[in-house]
Amino acid sequence: MIPFDPSQHGSLEWRQTGAWSRSYELRSGESHIGTLEFSSGFGSLAESRISGAAWSFKRTGFFHPKATARVLGSDQNLAEYEPGWSGHKGLITLAGGERLILQVTSFWGGGWALLTEAGQSLVRFQNRGIIRHGAGVDVDMDARHRHDLALLLTFGWYILVLHQLDSDAAAVVVAAG
Repeated sequence: MIPFDPSQHGSLEWRQTGAWSRSYELRSGESHIGTLEFSSGFGSLAESRISGAAWSFKRTGFFHPKATARVLGSDQNLAEYEPGWSGHKGLITLAGGERLILQVTSFWGGGWALLTEAGQSLVRFQNRGIIRHGAGVDVDMDARHRHDLALLLTFGWYILVLHQLDSDAAAVVVAAG
């Protein structure tokens, strides 16, 4: 894994490591930058690593779900995500109080954007792949200088993976009914 320097990396991509794997790599071309790995085949606990930083992510709640991001081994939240009622928009609240919006940008849900509350784009994810899930990632120039960019890239991807898993499960239930 190479160090993450957002000013040096062009296009980024999250790639699932295998068709049935719950493990993902953040890549810039052929360079491996970071990881997101779920602890088991089921459940929402995951760990992510980029440039020596490591976080744990977990979803809790059923009627009022939320996802949290913590420094690995800590019990203090760095970020908390609460989805909106439609599932197409949610709010990330950072430990310092800053609030960011994660929302769908395309009709079929293939594109997502992380925005400031004022609507300034920070990061865009464009889903790719059918057998192996992944996404192209575009980081806006102004966001490249954020100290928490690595966390936002991994936590944002974690949330989108959960959304995809939930969508897949709903499709199976509808098809079986």
